Amino acid sequence: MVSADYSSNHVLGGKNRNGGVFKYWIDSSVTSYGYGASITNAKNSWNAVPNAGILLYETSNADDSQIKYYVTDNELGSGVFGAADFWNRSSSGTLSAVSAASVISGTNFDMTRIRLDHGRMSSASYTSAQRNHNTGHETGHAMSLHHFELSPAHSGNHWMKSGQISLNSPSSQDADHLVWKWPVP
Repeated sequence: MVSADYSSNHVLGGKNRNGGVFKYWIDSSVTSYGYGASITNAKNSWNAVPNAGILLYETSNADDSQIKYYVTDNELGSGVFGAADFWNRSSSGTLSAVSAASVISGTNFDMTRIRLDHGRMSSASYTSAQRNHNTGHETGHAMSLHHFELSPAHSGNHWMKSGQISLNSPSSQDADHLVWKWPVP
């Protein structure tokens, strides 16, 4: 393992209440816009991290999922290519939003909604590798990983670094943070 900072600068304080098993559901917009391969790449790449106690797998039941993927068309803010937001599920199934600040400081959550903005990525001429990075990055948030943004400690490219980056799999630093947050039980 590489040396890593495990503060809330890199790893969110809160995490999904279901542990490291993440059932994800794919909205029809994912297929309509052609993002299925990017989600499969994110799943396979995160699942391949050695010594991580996580498992991502697809479910057809949206109400039982821990991650919900959607593709939008110019619905996120200017310069925003993807977004992850957090939700709690009541016993009746009703969802209520949990602020990112609360999750950063330690509030747990039940579900993450991931939105990938096809319109913004198309306008910025995103390549397949850049779409894979964006999808892997947002999936990382669902698993309680935060941004790696500060230079020089975070030089190089990482899935958890924001921006238009060509990267098909998590870096060793991404993997180290995932293993710290979700060790093999």
